[in-house]
Amino acid sequence: MMGKERRLRMNDAIKTITIPFLRAQGFKGSFPHFRRMKDDRINLLTFQFSLSSPKFVVEISNCSPKGIARSWGNPVKPSNCTAHDMHRRLRLGNSRNEGDHWFDFSKDVLWGNIYQQKAKEIIELWQQAEVWWAEDPHDQRNAMVPQ
Repeated sequence: MMGKERRLRMNDAIKTITIPFLRAQGFKGSFPHFRRMKDDRINLLTFQFSLSSPKFVVEISNCSPKGIARSWGNPVKPSNCTAHDMHRRLRLGNSRNEGDHWFDFSKDVLWGNIYQQKAKEIIELWQQAEVWWAEDPHDQRNAMVPQ
Protein backbone atom coordinates (compact mmCIF):
# COMPACT_ATOMS: atom_id res chain seq x y z
CA MET A 1 0.00 0.00 0.00
CA MET A 2 1.29 3.46 -0.89
CA GLY A 3 2.13 6.05 1.75
CA LYS A 4 -0.61 8.43 0.59
CA GLU A 5 -3.27 5.75 0.98
CA ARG A 6 -1.96 4.87 4.45
CA ARG A 7 -2.10 8.54 5.45
CA LEU A 8 -5.69 8.88 4.20
CA ARG A 9 -6.73 5.79 6.16
CA MET A 10 -5.00 7.13 9.29
CA ASN A 11 -6.73 10.50 8.88
CA ASP A 12 -10.09 8.73 8.56
CA ALA A 13 -9.49 6.70 11.73
CA ILE A 14 -8.50 9.82 13.69
CA LYS A 15 -11.55 11.68 12.39
CA THR A 16 -14.00 8.87 13.24
CA ILE A 17 -12.48 7.65 16.53
CA THR A 18 -10.21 10.24 18.14
CA ILE A 19 -11.84 13.55 17.21
CA PRO A 20 -15.28 12.62 18.61
CA PHE A 21 -13.45 11.73 21.83
CA LEU A 22 -11.66 15.11 21.81
CA ARG A 23 -14.99 16.89 21.32
CA ALA A 24 -16.47 14.99 24.28
CA GLN A 25 -13.51 16.23 26.36
CA GLY A 26 -14.36 19.85 25.47
CA PHE A 27 -11.90 20.47 22.63
CA LYS A 28 -12.65 22.76 19.72
CA GLY A 29 -10.74 23.41 16.53
CA SER A 30 -10.15 21.47 13.38
CA PHE A 31 -7.74 18.75 12.40
CA PRO A 32 -4.79 18.92 13.10
CA HIS A 33 -5.05 21.66 15.80
CA PHE A 34 -7.35 21.56 18.84
CA ARG A 35 -7.76 23.68 21.97
CA ARG A 36 -9.75 23.51 25.19
CA MET A 37 -10.40 26.69 27.12
CA LYS A 38 -9.97 26.59 30.88
CA ASP A 39 -10.31 29.47 33.35
CA ASP A 40 -6.54 29.83 33.79
CA ARG A 41 -5.10 28.26 30.60
CA ILE A 42 -5.76 26.82 27.19
CA ASN A 43 -4.97 23.14 26.68
CA LEU A 44 -3.49 22.66 23.21
CA LEU A 45 -3.24 19.48 21.14
CA THR A 46 -1.73 19.12 17.65
CA PHE A 47 -1.24 16.14 15.35
CA GLN A 48 2.01 16.26 13.37
CA PHE A 49 2.72 13.72 10.63
CA SER A 50 6.16 12.67 9.43
CA LEU A 51 7.01 13.76 5.90
CA SER A 52 9.15 10.68 5.30
CA SER A 53 7.27 7.75 6.86
CA PRO A 54 3.77 6.70 7.95
CA LYS A 55 3.82 7.88 11.54
CA PHE A 56 2.68 10.85 13.61
CA VAL A 57 3.05 12.48 17.00
CA VAL A 58 0.43 14.07 19.22
CA GLU A 59 1.90 17.15 20.87
CA ILE A 60 0.25 18.87 23.81
CA SER A 61 0.96 22.12 25.58
CA ASN A 62 -0.64 24.89 27.64
CA CYS A 63 -0.83 28.60 26.99
CA SER A 64 -2.33 31.65 28.62
CA PRO A 65 -6.09 32.19 28.21
CA LYS A 66 -5.08 35.59 26.77
CA GLY A 67 -3.04 34.00 23.98
CA ILE A 68 0.69 34.42 23.54
CA ALA A 69 3.18 37.02 22.39
CA ARG A 70 5.90 35.59 20.20
CA SER A 71 9.47 36.70 20.84
CA TRP A 72 9.38 38.84 17.68
CA GLY A 73 6.30 40.64 19.01
CA ASN A 74 3.59 39.14 16.83
CA PRO A 75 0.73 38.16 19.24
CA VAL A 76 -1.38 35.04 18.76
CA LYS A 77 -5.05 35.22 19.78
CA PRO A 78 -6.38 32.51 22.11
CA SER A 79 -8.53 31.12 19.28
CA ASN A 80 -5.44 30.70 17.08
CA CYS A 81 -2.89 29.21 19.50
CA THR A 82 -1.50 25.79 18.64
CA ALA A 83 0.89 23.48 20.43
CA HIS A 84 3.50 24.42 17.82
CA ASP A 85 3.41 28.03 19.07
CA MET A 86 4.69 26.90 22.46
CA HIS A 87 8.31 26.23 23.32
CA ARG A 88 7.57 23.40 25.77
CA ARG A 89 5.45 20.47 24.64
CA LEU A 90 4.85 16.86 25.55
CA ARG A 91 4.62 14.17 22.93
CA LEU A 92 1.78 11.99 24.13
CA GLY A 93 2.96 8.47 24.90
CA ASN A 94 6.41 9.40 26.10
CA SER A 95 6.68 7.76 29.49
CA ARG A 96 9.31 10.18 30.83
CA ASN A 97 7.64 13.37 29.58
CA GLU A 98 10.54 14.19 27.27
CA GLY A 99 11.75 13.08 23.86
CA ASP A 100 9.81 11.36 21.14
CA HIS A 101 6.92 8.96 20.87
CA TRP A 102 5.66 8.21 17.38
CA PHE A 103 2.41 6.48 16.47
CA ASP A 104 3.69 4.22 13.68
CA PHE A 105 1.11 2.93 11.19
CA SER A 106 3.58 1.60 8.62
CA LYS A 107 2.88 -2.09 9.10
CA ASP A 108 -0.37 -3.96 8.81
CA VAL A 109 -1.37 -6.10 11.78
CA LEU A 110 -2.52 -9.69 11.67
CA TRP A 111 -5.55 -9.07 13.87
CA GLY A 112 -7.47 -5.86 13.54
CA ASN A 113 -6.90 -2.54 11.86
CA ILE A 114 -3.63 -0.66 12.46
CA TYR A 115 -5.28 2.72 11.83
CA GLN A 116 -8.06 2.13 14.33
CA GLN A 117 -5.53 0.76 16.83
CA LYS A 118 -3.40 3.93 16.63
CA ALA A 119 -6.46 6.20 16.88
CA LYS A 120 -7.59 4.28 19.98
CA GLU A 121 -4.07 4.36 21.47
CA ILE A 122 -4.38 8.15 21.79
CA ILE A 123 -7.50 7.65 23.91
CA GLU A 124 -5.75 4.99 26.00
CA LEU A 125 -2.97 7.50 26.76
CA TRP A 126 -5.40 10.29 27.61
CA GLN A 127 -4.76 10.32 31.36
CA GLN A 128 -1.11 11.21 30.71
CA ALA A 129 -2.27 14.33 28.84
CA GLU A 130 -4.74 15.38 31.54
CA VAL A 131 -2.08 15.07 34.26
CA TRP A 132 0.48 17.02 32.23
CA TRP A 133 -1.98 19.82 31.42
CA ALA A 134 -3.07 20.07 35.07
CA GLU A 135 0.47 20.08 36.45
CA ASP A 136 1.61 22.60 33.80
CA PRO A 137 5.25 21.63 34.49
CA HIS A 138 6.66 24.63 32.61
CA ASP A 139 4.13 27.17 33.93
CA GLN A 140 3.15 28.03 30.37
CA ARG A 141 -0.29 29.29 31.32
CA ASN A 142 1.56 32.43 32.51
CA ALA A 143 4.26 32.54 29.84
CA MET A 144 4.50 35.10 27.06
CA VAL A 145 1.17 36.81 27.77
CA PRO A 146 0.44 39.60 25.27
CA GLN A 147 0.22 43.09 26.73
